Amino acid sequence: MKISLVGAGNLGIHLYREFVIHPEIELVLWHQNKSLKSTTEEGVPITSNLNDIPNGVLCIIAVPDHAIASVARQISEKAFVVHTSGASSIDIMIQKNSGVFYPLQSFSSTRSVSFTDLPVCIETRKKEDLHTLETLAQYLKARPFKIDSSKRITLHLAAVLVNNFTNHLYTQAEQLCKSHDLSFDLLKPLILETAEKVQTLNPNKAQTGPAVRKDENTISKHLDWIQNEDLKKIYSTLTKAIKNTNGN
Repeated sequence: MKISLVGAGNLGIHLYREFVIHPEIELVLWHQNKSLKSTTEEGVPITSNLNDIPNGVLCIIAVPDHAIASVARQISEKAFVVHTSGASSIDIMIQKNSGVFYPLQSFSSTRSVSFTDLPVCIETRKKEDLHTLETLAQYLKARPFKIDSSKRITLHLAAVLVNNFTNHLYTQAEQLCKSHDLSFDLLKPLILETAEKVQTLNPNKAQTGPAVRKDENTISKHLDWIQNEDLKKIYSTLTKAIKNTNGN
């Protein structure tokens, strides 16, 4: 399978790393949106010119959501072009042969992520193009799921809740520990147990803590102890939400 890749952000870098190690995939061009002369890395031509993208290959756009439409407009309308966004509709693409290839994972350029068994949400305008994206996912040993744009944005929202928002709470916890000369490492076994618990338990059944226990004394102590106003609001909002969810 011949592929052109557009984008060198967190996901673009991970896709590049995967494509070059799978013999079934031939990465014929990697476009990076920065000033550079055409060069080659690991035998793959690299360019900053979208006009260099050849026809007749699958073109994967892995750029920020706000740039997808403008990038797609610069690629031949005859090409098969897919984007990798969870929150963007397939309708922003101008190509008749277009689709979505959305790996449901958090990617950081400095950390390796395995695509094995990774859910990949796929969608195509034309039914006959679906097989191509299914095959690509299988080459990566990922699991393809046919999910349309309306369901995919719901899934993306859910992903933000469990990943982005949770990670922000990690950041707040780390800052809180640091300000009181405590190691964030002390919390890591708890973090792992929380993540492992929802693999077998319903998340609501796994909920613990003072809000579920109706422990108003502890909640008041926590709120008095918090100095950061943003964190105080987060604590109050989540405490109220937990109480409401559990009928308290």
